[in-house]
Order: sequence, then C-alpha cells, then structure tokens
Amino acid sequence: MRQRFVRILWSSLFLYELFCLFLAGILRDHPPHFLPAPLPGLLEGVFLLATLLPVYLLLSFRGFLPRRRFLNATFFFFYFATGIFLAGFLAAEGAIGLHNLLFSGSFIQGTRRWNEAESVGALLLACLLAIALFERLRPPRVLARTLFFPSIPPDIGGTTILHMSDLHVGSWQGEKSLGRIARMAQALSPDILVYTGDMIDHRPEEVLIFSRIFGGIRGRLGTVAVLGNHEYWTLGGEAREIMKGSGVTILRNESLLLRKGRGMIRIVGVDDPAGEGEGPGCGPDLGQSLRDLQPGEFVVALVHQPTLWEGKLMAVADLTLSGHTHGGQIGGRRPLWNLARAFFRYDAGFFESPDPALRGHVLHVSTGLGYYGIPVRLGMTPEMTLITLRPAGNPADSSRGPSGQS
Repeated sequence: MRQRFVRILWSSLFLYELFCLFLAGILRDHPPHFLPAPLPGLLEGVFLLATLLPVYLLLSFRGFLPRRRFLNATFFFFYFATGIFLAGFLAAEGAIGLHNLLFSGSFIQGTRRWNEAESVGALLLACLLAIALFERLRPPRVLARTLFFPSIPPDIGGTTILHMSDLHVGSWQGEKSLGRIARMAQALSPDILVYTGDMIDHRPEEVLIFSRIFGGIRGRLGTVAVLGNHEYWTLGGEAREIMKGSGVTILRNESLLLRKGRGMIRIVGVDDPAGEGEGPGCGPDLGQSLRDLQPGEFVVALVHQPTLWEGKLMAVADLTLSGHTHGGQIGGRRPLWNLARAFFRYDAGFFESPDPALRGHVLHVSTGLGYYGIPVRLGMTPEMTLITLRPAGNPADSSRGPSGQS
C-alpha cells in the first residue's frame, strides 16, 4: 500500500510539474491581451516557482539538499497565499459568470472582469491573514475531557493528564508567548504531564530555551516525553541524551510505571520513525516498548505520529496520546475538513478503536501548541488537553461519545 501511494505521489508531482511548466510557457509566448503588464510576467514567475519549490522540499526531506528554514517557509506560504487567492478569484469568476447569465445587458468582461476577480482574491487573502494574526494574539485553548474506562483501577480514578505537543520552541513564537503557555500549564497542576514530541524545531540551542521555560513544570506523579521528528532532524542520534538535560524523562521504546495508591499506570513511549538509521535503539520498536507490561496495569502510550497507533499498540494501550499533525493548522474540527485529513486517517481529536473487540481503547491527536512552515492557524487554535481518567461505573459511562468523553 505504501509503495503504491509513493508511486501515485511521484506520478502526480511529475504531472503537476509539467502542467506548471506548460502554463509558464504559454504565458511567455502568448500573454493574454486582457492582462495588463506586468501581470503575465508575474504569473509566469509564479508557475516557475510552483515547479521548483516542491522539488526542493522533497529533495531536502530525503537528505539530498540541505534544509533551509526560509525555503521551507517560502514553500508553505507560497501555497497558502496562492491557494487562498485562487479560491477567491475562482469564486468571483463564478459570481461574474452567473451575473452575465442573468443580466445579459450588463456584461462584465475583459480587463474589468479580471480586475474584479483579482480584487476579490486579494481581499480574501488579506482578510484571512488578518484573522490569522488575531488568532496569534489569543492564548491557546485548554481542552478538558473526562474519559471513562472499564479497565481502570479505582485508585486511579480522578487522575489528570496534561497532554502538550508540538511546541516547536524557537519557531515563530517568542519567549513571551511560550512563557504564557508555561504558566497556563503550571496553573492546571496535572498529576501527569506528557509531551508527545517536537518540543524544539530546528536549532540545537532551542533545547536550552525549552529547558528554561518549561523545565520547572512538573506533574505530581511524573513528567514524561517522547521524541518527535524535529528532535531527530535537529539533534540526530544524540537527541535523547541532549533532551534529558531539560529535566523531562524521555522514553525511547521503554516504559515507566507510576503508582497512585494501589493503582498502577504504565506509561509506554514508542520512538519516532524519524529516528530510524540514527543509531542503536532509535526508531520505533513496539516489542521493546511493551516488554515490561504486567497484568492489571492501566496503559497510556505516547507516540509522536498517530499512525503508530494502528496495530498491536491499539490493542494493548487503553489510552494513546499523539501529535504531529497540527490539525493541518488550517480547517475545522470533525466533522469539518482540515488539511491534515488529506494525509492522516487520525487527524485531530479523540478516536475510539474501530475494532469492536477493542471498544474503549482511545487515541487522542493533539493539534499542538506551535507552528510549522508558516505562523498561520485558521480554525485550528493551539491547544493543550487536560484529560481526567474515570472508571466506568456502568455501561452508559463507557459509551458516552467517542471513548466516553464528556
């Protein structure tokens, strides 16, 4: 299935590149008469850029070219801006076409038609950028959920887990904004604090920033994290040892037993696929991660990428926490669409196992607290999630919404 997907991806990219080059050539040799200068030349440049940026991104992610943050940001901002502009432009073209059909005596055509459609596209882009700027000034939301599990020991009832993910410290957020996030987390005073990867973004010195701002926050029972792809991209095989200095317990294919009264919570940390090839013990190893599990333990699994939930982990873990997707940063929460849904089956929110035999096994995918690519979120406000664990006292409890959330 994965090989088929890769073939489709490369074929689609090849056709896309040919299409963009074809349009650039048409504009160069036959500029439309209704486009005033310098618009044909600008559009030709846009289509040429549209051929180069995806190639750079793919080659840089495969290690053939160095990753340059400003080029990555250019890639994402280019497609965000052109996508929004084209959406507004095409909507205006449709409205103008309907107007011309209904009011044949007052045709809008030629340069005027282009200018009006262009203005609508530019206005839509400006409005959404203004909304994105407003969203950046707001604090992240705290999503509170109570989950009911029939397998939970009574002594663990009421335990709170604060799930934080994808801080991307050092990328698009200043220390003032990060400090506000830290104070909010501290005020929630959770029993267990977990980070599901991408605490830093792209520079080794960001570990010091993370340690300074978030190192003093502790869960009463424990503070635990797993590594994400950005830790490996930035720190390589030494990622775990370097991140240990931040005061957080880093689980790499291992587990940690936390006790509360007579109840036991087993925190399992599965390493990220980005670690494969980085050194001994790096990369996901589910067998190694689960080797210490004992009967009667309530199992909470930490993974960076939600795709790791499928398979044996879904069957073993009562609750799995992940991030990575950012909810696509643009779009809505289910049942609405977002960019992450184009790439991930589990994009954002709470999911219950589709297997009837595993009813009550839950995955939570955080939309994260930081930014990747561009500092824009539309409809996907940064969030931290406070989960309260409760025993299911009756059949109704264990079936309240997805995974019994309230």
